[in-house]
Amino acid sequence: QFEKKFKEFFGFNPALWHSGITKKNKKIIWNGIITEKIKVVIGARSSLFLPFKNLGMIIVDEEHDQSYKQDEGVIYNARDMAISRASFENIPINLITAVPSIETFKNVKVKKYKISKILNRFQNASLPNYEIIDLNKAKLQSKSWLSSEVIKKVKKHLDKKDQVLFFLNRRGFSPFVFCKKCLNTYLCPNCSINLVYHKHKKNLLCHYCGFKSNLNRKCIKNEICDFIFSGPGVERIAEEIKKIFPNENHIIFSSDTMNKKNSLEILEKIVSNKISILIGTQLISKGFHFPNLNCIVVVDIDLSSQGHDLRGAEKNLQLYHQLSGRAGRTGKPATVYFQTYNLNKNMIFDITNKNPDIFLTKELELRKKNNLPPYQRFISLIITSNDEKKLQKQSFEFKNYIQTKLDDLVLGPVNAPIYKIRKNFRVRLLIRGKKSLKVQNSLSLAIQNFKFAKGIKLSVDVDPISFN
Repeated sequence: QFEKKFKEFFGFNPALWHSGITKKNKKIIWNGIITEKIKVVIGARSSLFLPFKNLGMIIVDEEHDQSYKQDEGVIYNARDMAISRASFENIPINLITAVPSIETFKNVKVKKYKISKILNRFQNASLPNYEIIDLNKAKLQSKSWLSSEVIKKVKKHLDKKDQVLFFLNRRGFSPFVFCKKCLNTYLCPNCSINLVYHKHKKNLLCHYCGFKSNLNRKCIKNEICDFIFSGPGVERIAEEIKKIFPNENHIIFSSDTMNKKNSLEILEKIVSNKISILIGTQLISKGFHFPNLNCIVVVDIDLSSQGHDLRGAEKNLQLYHQLSGRAGRTGKPATVYFQTYNLNKNMIFDITNKNPDIFLTKELELRKKNNLPPYQRFISLIITSNDEKKLQKQSFEFKNYIQTKLDDLVLGPVNAPIYKIRKNFRVRLLIRGKKSLKVQNSLSLAIQNFKFAKGIKLSVDVDPISFN
């Protein structure tokens, strides 16, 4: 969609750069940039490393998006890398977002960044309304994830030929499968995490290492296991939608369905309203324009509001503002419905307030009071090994060593929340220091002089986004 809009506005095609580009096309683009025949590139993170000779401007769209952080291999934040490259080349950079990251918001507050705001939506379309569906009152039926109240609301929208989106940020059919006879669960043999059941593919899948398995398993006394599927994924919601609205065309909009060759055809059907119901994950919030989408149902807001992530509230605000921005884009009245058991008025107010600056100002004050990023530097140290005992011993030795080399607070070691990934056990340490390069320089020197045992790997993540 972005490429199409670009051509409509500017009258020519940009070069596209991402992991799906063939080697042949990569060579053509690389050569076009060197010879300055290619003037505009729309690219993923790695496009920052292309050999531009006379770069004039960098635009980072959705600058708050967590996917700009690469947390495997060479760890870096592409947004921060873009800011650095613009600084080195002395060129302007535009960070585009509906709800800025807390770091960007702070830089605006201290006048380091200039801000320009678009005060009205395209064609002066109004923002969607919000309604809370209290699941303590609107009880769910057995094996159902949609309340009777939300179904009534959706029917009214469908009668008006509105498109409807059911949002649940969980791929697959069910995130948890166990046998009610032997009580055994399906865990990934390579990672300390449940396998997710994907009904369409008829397999169990690990979303971390890609391990696949089927449901065939012998139970106690050589009987066949009697499975219980606990919790919903988008496939399970789609199954329920099919029963409730059998005459409506529906589609699942997730990375499992939209990375195929027919995804362009699917998008065209959605835009032309040939598909009336979408069941989508976070992927659908990524800037798509669906002119008939005027109803969004957040199936389980409690799912994303749980946990102990430092950035949890910030991520929720960004996600739901971005998601709400998909609705009512052509001026028709639109509504976002939140199903919840937890009527936390402050959280709901923050998410639904049309001015996100109110929340970001409060969050910034809270971070400052507790000496948290962006007022302090966090550096995560992740130590991994397939030898659990060796890892535990070495992580304590390393902690004791770096404590003598740094003036900053070193926390840990603790087992990572996801303790094992791809057969490697993981232990985390956290360094809390001042916002300066001193801590990084001291740490770099200390690491060079510490000899890890064979089979032990250390990863350093400056300004971590995820703490898994």
